[in-house]
Amino acid sequence: MSSGTGVVLGVDLATADVRVVALDEEGAVLAERHAALPPVVTGTTPSGAEVREQQPSYLSVVLRLLAAVAADLAGRAADVTALSVTGTSGTLVPCDRAGRPLGPALLYSDGQAVEEADALRAAGLEATPTSPMARTGLLVALGAELVLHTPDVVHAGLLGRVVATDTSHALKAGIDPVARTWDARALEALRVPATALPDLVHPGTVLGHLSASTAAATGLGEQVAVVAGMTDGCTAQVAAGAVAPGDSVGVLGTTLVLKAVADHRVTGVGGALYSHYAPDGSWWAGGASNVGAGPVRDELGGTSPRALAELERAATLAGPSSAVVYPLRGTGERFPFARPDARGFVLGGPVEGVAAYRAFLEGVAHVERLALDVLREHGVAPTLHHLGGGGSRNRLWSRLRATVLEVPCVLAGRASSAHGAALVALASATGEPLVDVVARTATTDPDDVVDPLEEEREQLLDGFHRLREELDHRGLLDPHDLPAPRPA
Repeated sequence: MSSGTGVVLGVDLATADVRVVALDEEGAVLAERHAALPPVVTGTTPSGAEVREQQPSYLSVVLRLLAAVAADLAGRAADVTALSVTGTSGTLVPCDRAGRPLGPALLYSDGQAVEEADALRAAGLEATPTSPMARTGLLVALGAELVLHTPDVVHAGLLGRVVATDTSHALKAGIDPVARTWDARALEALRVPATALPDLVHPGTVLGHLSASTAAATGLGEQVAVVAGMTDGCTAQVAAGAVAPGDSVGVLGTTLVLKAVADHRVTGVGGALYSHYAPDGSWWAGGASNVGAGPVRDELGGTSPRALAELERAATLAGPSSAVVYPLRGTGERFPFARPDARGFVLGGPVEGVAAYRAFLEGVAHVERLALDVLREHGVAPTLHHLGGGGSRNRLWSRLRATVLEVPCVLAGRASSAHGAALVALASATGEPLVDVVARTATTDPDDVVDPLEEEREQLLDGFHRLREELDHRGLLDPHDLPAPRPA
């Protein structure tokens, strides 16, 4: 940054809200704002397909928040040199040629593209109705001139023109992330013209600078560079500090997202294990499980900080659970195995109250271990695991995870995807490698190290092996994706 006192912005387009954070050159937070997005419209089609739509007010909300952050920064608003936008992977918006929305966005979980998924499978391609390329075909069939991700819509508004999308947000559409090309077979099968999709660039690429109208509307300068970002899962990984060789991260929120840094592209598990191409040329391999912290709030009574603290104390005193839980809500799992028919179960139950809570915490840790084992079997061997997401604030849960994972664990000091997006912008603005920016701006604390529960290790690992054996017995695991099971 030319002034040496530069400021960068990160914008996170989640499903429920938008968050903007401003960082200085050392990574300190200078300002932060957030605002709600329109609620998700849910339902089913006459044929039973899941509908998950949202009114696409992303640009207007971002402009309002940028203006608020610029006001908070006061005189330092003139120091803003770059911003980067992250969004939920796979949410698509039908647009006109100028990048203006023509209708509601289809969220990543929308399942209306049934016929399009059939067409892709007929062409020999893996697809479900929620696949991004299937939903692209549906939107084009419904009249979209251009299909964009949510950050692309914001970019078009900020820059005054449609620009390329990054290979991270487009990854699950079946692109080649190195060559930056769309899948020609998929486009042909769906009769989608190449002009209905933007060009592709690598994350960290400067897409342009704020238009004069955007600068006037926000109070930011026209010198602000807009930097191609990565998905919210990847920017959460950046914020967690897990970008160096040997790093991995488990982001435990409503679901469990697991990623690790690799020196080669890793794929498998029926497409559920995939790799993002990072700004430094490394690969960030991983996947997302449908297990997560949701039941703590909705089913196990953790509706307030006090209730959660009481549950944690009681579960700590209770010790290892005699029951083993596969804590899946609903039907269908994505990672560490891909099975749309998978359902949760309890071995040695039923369990209630504190016992159910303790068994649930252990069950999520077991699934995280299984996911790390899948990565190891595909040539990725993490040596330091970062614990991120809201679930990492539960000290007992973090210690259970560290015990079951059998790899050194640290708490992620920063878990915000907006923060990670800002660090992507900072790397672009300074010209530093992202791994150096993350290391330079990191805050370290001895309390960040998570110690395993040595006295419970044997029982917890026995629970993990019991879960794995039961999943294998039910035919849910592919032996090619996992190390050999423990000896009988």
